[in-house]
Amino acid sequence: MRDKRWSWVAWAAVAAVCVIYAPMAIEYTWRLFNPSAPGLWDRVFAGAVGDEQALGAGSIHHEQADAYAENRVLLLFHTTAGGIAILIFAAQFSARFRRNLRRHRVLGRVGVTLALVGMLGAFGYLLAVGPEHTFDGPAFYLQLWALALGTLIGVIGGFATALRRQIAMHRSLMAYAFALLLTAPLLRIEYVLLGVLWSGTTQVETNLAGGATLATLAPLGAILASRAMAGRDRRSPTVRPLPGRNLDRAVGIAALATLPLLVLRYTETFDGTDRITIAGMCTMLAGLAAAATNAAAARKAGKDVAAEEWRVHTLAFVASVPAMLLLWLAYDAPFTTGEAFFGALLTAPAVTLSMGLLLVVWRRRTVVIPQSDQPKVLPI
Repeated sequence: MRDKRWSWVAWAAVAAVCVIYAPMAIEYTWRLFNPSAPGLWDRVFAGAVGDEQALGAGSIHHEQADAYAENRVLLLFHTTAGGIAILIFAAQFSARFRRNLRRHRVLGRVGVTLALVGMLGAFGYLLAVGPEHTFDGPAFYLQLWALALGTLIGVIGGFATALRRQIAMHRSLMAYAFALLLTAPLLRIEYVLLGVLWSGTTQVETNLAGGATLATLAPLGAILASRAMAGRDRRSPTVRPLPGRNLDRAVGIAALATLPLLVLRYTETFDGTDRITIAGMCTMLAGLAAAATNAAAARKAGKDVAAEEWRVHTLAFVASVPAMLLLWLAYDAPFTTGEAFFGALLTAPAVTLSMGLLLVVWRRRTVVIPQSDQPKVLPI
């Protein structure tokens, strides 16, 4: 009962964020066609941090005015379709709402279609402006591509597994896609919180810091949602095994070998540690601690399947260290060393955590929900 209550509270909080954010996102782009619109987000943001940070030099409002105006049609598809999709997906994750399976399927198709349209709008915009005209430059540009591609994989995979009646896998993939969509409203919340907490900051800094933390928090949220639903869905103690301890050793050795190189390259590139790096690394360490704690607790409780899955998620956190160095070196080819580092900071944890989650989700394709547990409705 307690877990069920906390699940309801978490869903209600997420739904409230979606209901508040979606109209702001939709109106934000429509205002490019009608400048007399009220400017809902700008009013909220400026009310919290002041006009200078929200609307002045260094803000998205100021720096991206020309790029947004030139690509307003693409942004219109992205924000309008994406905003409505977020609302639909929030409703779809309500267990009570899903009881009407026919409605769930119809809205699911609509939500998937809108999410695809929104991501196509994102791809078009990113291709049109390139990294040099993206707010915060290459680092945020790389993360936006990662988010759009991850969302695309999640919604397409989620829809395909629903058609194949792989319900456990379907729910986990849709949770992953929804978590990535939620980065839009959560980033705006971080704008407000960091803008208030960090004196003398600009949106350039709060945007990168928010992106650095969400690189961990978004996939971690998908992992938690996936685990919560898996606890109800899993009916069979026999599932396909996950990679064994040899992989653990290999990833651990790689992390220990590359961490000194990562630190050395950072000290050679930057004069001291900035708040963006601290925010991103602290979030990664907190996530690692949470995953390892859950793995140990599940193992102690004799929940072998949960312990094995949390072991994979813990391993994915450890793998983010060598991944960060490798991505930094790869991004260094087209961008400056500093830009490449922040690009790696904003993408490496998301990449490895997503790979770990998709590995766990792929194993769930063997999990079947008994027909007796499903509502009696016509098939798709």
